[in-house]
Amino acid sequence: MRSRRGLSRRTDFEPGRSCAHRRIEHLCAAVNAFIAAEAPFDGRNVWRHPILAELAVDDATLAIVDSLMGTQNYAWHHVRAARHDPGLRGIAWHHDYEQIPQTNRHHLQVHVLHYLRGPNGTIGDLLLLPGSHRSVMRRDALSFLKTQEFPQCVVIDELPPGSTIFVHSALVHARRSRPGGDGQPRYFIDNVYMHPAIRWPSYGRDGWRDTLTQMAARYRRADHPRLFDADAFFDIADGVARMHGRTGSLALDLPPADSSASRPVAGAIPIVQ
Repeated sequence: MRSRRGLSRRTDFEPGRSCAHRRIEHLCAAVNAFIAAEAPFDGRNVWRHPILAELAVDDATLAIVDSLMGTQNYAWHHVRAARHDPGLRGIAWHHDYEQIPQTNRHHLQVHVLHYLRGPNGTIGDLLLLPGSHRSVMRRDALSFLKTQEFPQCVVIDELPPGSTIFVHSALVHARRSRPGGDGQPRYFIDNVYMHPAIRWPSYGRDGWRDTLTQMAARYRRADHPRLFDADAFFDIADGVARMHGRTGSLALDLPPADSSASRPVAGAIPIVQ
């Protein structure tokens, strides 16, 4: 397997331990119940599924996110859960950084990817493009390449059950479909956390405030005071509406800059255009 530069990984549950095996199986059963009850790619009602919801405040997970963020004052954005069955289609290259429009990478967003039974060379591989989180681009800027493998990309095709990957949400990645996996579906859960210095677009479903309210009522933590704070976000629908129909450069749609403040040298070409 190629080097996993820029990738933080832990194995939560060593498969040889009976308690670890039980927890993995309980989580897999919870994913089955979740996808049977909820719409696909919809995490609004995760609070109705406590075994899944509790992963958002898992002590070991939060400890690593604390170290990546450099603070405990960050916010949780959403969780998704899925069962990857044999024959699953691939997903083209993309990133998941929440920003409208995409203009910078000043603040950290972290995806925490739980592979309950781990990839094993069947169903699908996770492809990662190291360093791509530093480039500003639309989510789908590289989607025309489908799941083509780059010489420098990292392929995750085998991990122990209970493995968790921590990744910058702006890292471009893809899922490449693979044959096989009959009778061995893959169970996948991802939680997402946001740096507290700015307001972020909300989760892209109506009812996101209610989800945060329900999660706060059940899993509030004094050591992470903003974990379920709705004020960390603005409504994504409002952000999309403000962008609708606008063309060309958006700079002149912004308020005028303070003329007394320091300004870039005239004629300087900005790094991001």
